[in-house]
Amino acid sequence: MASPSGYEPLLPQAPTPVVVVSPQFCAPDLVPLTVTKKDASLSGGDFTITDPNGAVVLQFKGSVWSVRNRRVLLDAAGQPILSMHEKILSMHNT
Repeated sequence: MASPSGYEPLLPQAPTPVVVVSPQFCAPDLVPLTVTKKDASLSGGDFTITDPNGAVVLQFKGSVWSVRNRRVLLDAAGQPILSMHEKILSMHNT
């Protein structure tokens, strides 16, 4: 069955939603979001994610000057939701 937005989910829907960060970031239906890169950003990795009404839903801040390529996902109020970084090379096999 086609979704209301016309896009098919990449994976089959789980019987119960899997919440990774917080239930407030889950929607019962597909929500089309627009990702826009900030060209004037000196950090080189800043994006804004907006809903169909143009309201900011999330922001993505990245830093090309960091050794571990740290990136932070922020909510609409600018509060950090999660932080990501690259693993530093280790000398043992994993």
